[in-house]
Parts: sequence; structure tokens; C-alpha cells
Amino acid sequence: MGMVFTKTHNMAAAAEHMLTPFMAGCRRIRQFATEHRLTGRPHCMLWLAKGYALPASMYASQIWGTRYIKQGAEMDCPLQTVHMCLLKGILGVKRTTPNWSVLRECGQEPLQFFWYRAAVRFYNSLLAVIVARLPRSSRLTLR
Repeated sequence: MGMVFTKTHNMAAAAEHMLTPFMAGCRRIRQFATEHRLTGRPHCMLWLAKGYALPASMYASQIWGTRYIKQGAEMDCPLQTVHMCLLKGILGVKRTTPNWSVLRECGQEPLQFFWYRAAVRFYNSLLAVIVARLPRSSRLTLR
């Protein structure tokens, strides 16, 4: 899947490794918005964030993102922290503004939501491969 592993198999290191492409997407958003004079239009900036930054955070998230899928761990990931800084910068609010209110104001979900959906899709595709390799008689009993 193209994921980074450490000697200790630390999944947090893989999440931290994803900061580079995510921040590059954030930089590209700011650059595009400056070139096209969109910095004063937060709705455009939010759409650009969904188009550039979000896909950069999804690479191999089916593996390393499972750590952050559990309830209460939404804001523990360094990617989510950078995402919240981006959203707060777009809205022009203080850093101390509660994260959940910023997400609601922007109409966005935590990155955990997208990682969960990607993990479920990955699991379902694995099941489809397993079922496809079963003999026909076994498939009939599964239905």
C-alpha cells in the first residue's frame, strides 16, 4: 500500500509521515487562492481544502488510520491538528476556538470519518476477493 513502517512497527510514525503531502496540499491551496484572489472567500477555500488536502491525508489510511477511528481519538492525530489549523486560518478565528465548532461552521467532518469509510471499503474489497476465490458450491451456501 505504500505505507511507511519503522523497526518497531509504530503506526503513529506512518501518520506523521503523511504530514508532508498534507501540508504540501495546504500550501498549494494558499498559493492557488492568492493567485486567483480567493483569499477573501472562505467557501472557495473550504472547497479547495476538500479537493487538495483531504485526498493527501487518505494515502494508506486504511492501515495507519485505524488507531484514530475509535471514539474520543478524533483530535489525537497530527494530521487532524494541521487540518484544524488550516480551517481556523480560513475562518480567521483564534487558535483557542473549539475544534468541533470550527468543523460545524465549515460543514466538514473530522478526518476520522473519511479514514473509517476508507477502512470499510478496503475490508469489503478484501471480502469480495475471498468470496470470488471460493469454489462455486461454497458460494451458494454463503448466500
